[in-house]
Amino acid sequence: MACNKKPFQMTDDEIKKEISVPGIHTAEKFDVASLFAIVTNILKPATIAADNVFRGTKQPHMEIKGERVIATSFIPPLCTLKELSYEMVCKDPSEETAYKTTKSILEKLKDYSWHVKAVLTLAAFTLDYGDFCRHLDQFHSSDQLTKSMGILKGIPALLTRPSIDHNHESAIVEVNKLIKDTLNVIDCIVTLEERCVKYNPKDVPALSIATDNISVYVFWAIITVVVCTTRMCCLIKDERKTQELSRFAEKINVIHVKLKLQIQLCNEEIEKIEAYWKLIRFLKEPLDIVEVLKVLFFASDSRQQVKVFPDELILEAVKTKKVLLFFSGLDVDNITEYVSILNPIYEKVTSNNEYKIVWIPIVEQWTIEMQKKFELLRSKMSWFVVQNFSSISAINYVKEQWHYKNEPIIVALNSQGTVEHYNAVHMIKIWGPSAFPFTHRRDEELRKREDWFGSLMIEFSTDISTWIKEEKHIFFYGGKDSTWIKEFCKEATGLANDDVKGARISLFNVGKDSGIQRRFWKLIDNFFLYKSHMVTEVDTVTKEIQKLLSYKNEKGWVVLCKGARLVFSGYGTTVLTVLKNFDEWKQCLNESAFSFEACLEKYYNEQLRKDGLPCRDFDIPKIDGLLIPDCRKCPDCSEIMEMSIRFKCCHQNQRGFNLNCCHNNGHVTKVQLKEKVSPVSLVCGMTVTAACESHCQNKC
Repeated sequence: MACNKKPFQMTDDEIKKEISVPGIHTAEKFDVASLFAIVTNILKPATIAADNVFRGTKQPHMEIKGERVIATSFIPPLCTLKELSYEMVCKDPSEETAYKTTKSILEKLKDYSWHVKAVLTLAAFTLDYGDFCRHLDQFHSSDQLTKSMGILKGIPALLTRPSIDHNHESAIVEVNKLIKDTLNVIDCIVTLEERCVKYNPKDVPALSIATDNISVYVFWAIITVVVCTTRMCCLIKDERKTQELSRFAEKINVIHVKLKLQIQLCNEEIEKIEAYWKLIRFLKEPLDIVEVLKVLFFASDSRQQVKVFPDELILEAVKTKKVLLFFSGLDVDNITEYVSILNPIYEKVTSNNEYKIVWIPIVEQWTIEMQKKFELLRSKMSWFVVQNFSSISAINYVKEQWHYKNEPIIVALNSQGTVEHYNAVHMIKIWGPSAFPFTHRRDEELRKREDWFGSLMIEFSTDISTWIKEEKHIFFYGGKDSTWIKEFCKEATGLANDDVKGARISLFNVGKDSGIQRRFWKLIDNFFLYKSHMVTEVDTVTKEIQKLLSYKNEKGWVVLCKGARLVFSGYGTTVLTVLKNFDEWKQCLNESAFSFEACLEKYYNEQLRKDGLPCRDFDIPKIDGLLIPDCRKCPDCSEIMEMSIRFKCCHQNQRGFNLNCCHNNGHVTKVQLKEKVSPVSLVCGMTVTAACESHCQNKC
C-alpha cells in the first residue's frame, strides 16, 4: 500500500499520519548516549578520511573536541544494527523504494522512542561506512590483510590509478557531506530529547514547539540515511543508475536550520530558568544584605542597565542595615498614597539609622510616558530609588516567591538578607510607625491587640485619646440617614447626662465630616484586608470587622468602646430603639452585676430577634494577589457566607431564610426556604441547598 508513496509530495501532517504507531515505547532501554557517542566518534574521522581521498585534502586525523562519554559497561545492540543494515543495502535507487524501506525500519523500531530510532539507523549505516572509509584511507598500504579487506569492500571500483575517477569523486563527496549534515540533524534531535528529560516542557514552552514535529524530522533523517546507503551500493557496484540526493540534502539543511533555531530558543528559556533557580538557591540561606541586593538588582540577565538614585552607592549605604524593599508599578495616584504612608516610616527609621527604604518600580516596558511618571514619583521620595529593574529571574522571583501581583508590596529584610516579613504593606497602612520593626512576630502581636479599634480612632481627635486614657464608654456613630443621626445623638446625649451606673459616656460622630468618614471606612477596609491576608478562621476581632463593614450602607450604625476596646456594635435603628426604651432595662444595671455594655447588648439582641435579623453583607475592595479564603463564616450565625462581589449571609431564622449562589456561568440561583434543611457545599466556595444544586454546573 505504501510502495508508491513519494515523500516530497506529502505534507508533514500526512507523514505523521503514515508513520504514527499506536501505543507507547516499550523497548528495553539501552544507553543511547553511548551509542551516539560511538557513531559520532566514527563518522567524524571517517568523513575526513573520505574527503582526504576524493577531494585531495590533507586534513589531519585530529582528536575530537567535546567528545561524548562512552560508558565502560556499554554493550552495542549488534543484532539490531545488523538487521537494520541488511534492510538498507542493495535496494533499487528510487524515492518510492526509499520510502518503503524507511517505513519497514520504523516498523522494526516501533517500540523505541523517536530519537533512538534515528540513532540506531545511523549506527547501522556507520557500521559499514566507517569500515569502508578506514579501508579506503589505508588501501595503498602494503599490509595484505588491509588490502584484501579493501577489495571486499569494493574500494577498487571507486579508485583508479594513478588518478581518481571524477564521477566517483563527486558522488562520494556528495554522500560524505550529506552524512555529515544528517549527523548534525540527529545531534540536534538527541539534544532536544536530553532537554526534555531534564526540563519540564511546561517550564520551557519552546521545547513543546520544538518536539511537536520530531517524528517528521526523524523520518527525514532515516530516509536520508537509506538513500545514502543506496547511493554507496550503486557506486561500489559501478552501476549507471544511481540514487538522486540533492532534494534530500536540501530537506536536511532546512530541518537543520529549524532545529538549531529551536534549540537556541530552548536554551534562552532554559538560561532564564537556571538563573531563576540559582537565585532561589542563593536567597534560601543568604548571609549578607549587600549580596542579596547585588543578585536582585545587578543580575547578569538584566535587560537594561540599572540606575540608582540618589547617586550615593546603595550597596555601601545598606551595609549592616535592615532594608524595606518597596515594589510597585507606576500608578501615580496609588503610589502617591503609599508615599504619604511611608513618609512617617522614613522619618522614624532615619532617626535611628537602622533601616533603609528602597523603591523598585516593576515596569514591563519603559516609554516616554512611563519615564515621566517615574520622575514625578521619584521627586516625592526621600529614599533610594532603583530604575530599570529588569532582571528576568529577579522579577520572576519577586512575583512567585514574594507574591507581587501588581499591587504594591513591602518586603522587610534583615542585615543578613533574610526575609522578616514578605509583605509589611498592610501592617504599615494600619499602624504606621507603630508597626516597627516590621517583622512577622510584630505583625502577630498587632493582630492580637484588643485595643485595635480605639488605637485606630485616635487620629480623628485628641479628645478620643483623652477619653481612652480615662477608660470612658465612647459611642462612635454614623450612617446614611441624617435624621437617624440627629435622633441617636439626642438619645445618646441624654443617656450621657443621666447618672448611668458604671458608665461615663462620650460621643463621636464619624459622619459629621466627609473626610473623616472616608478615612474611617478606609481604615476599616484596610484592617479587614490586613486580617484576611493571614487569618482564615473568624476570630473575635475579624468578626467585629465584618460587622462594621456590613454597616457601611446602613441608615445608621453604632460602635461602643470601653477605653480603647470595642465592646459592642450594632444596627443603628435597633440601637436607637433600645436607647429610647432605656427605662425598661435601666433596672438591669442597678440589680445585677452586668456592665453597661453587657446590658446594652442583652437588650439589643432581644430587640433584634423581635425585629428580625437583617441580612449581613459587605463589600471588599478587589486587590490582586490578596489571599482571601473562599469560605468565610457569618459573624452572627456562623453559616458560610456567599462570596461573589460581596460577602452575604441571611441567617437561619423562624421565618425561613434565603440562599444565594452565584454560579460560574453568571446566573444567580435564589431559594426561599421555610424550614431548615441541610446545605450542600460546592467546590466553588458557595453554600446552597439541594433545591439549588441542579442549577449549578459545579459538582460537589
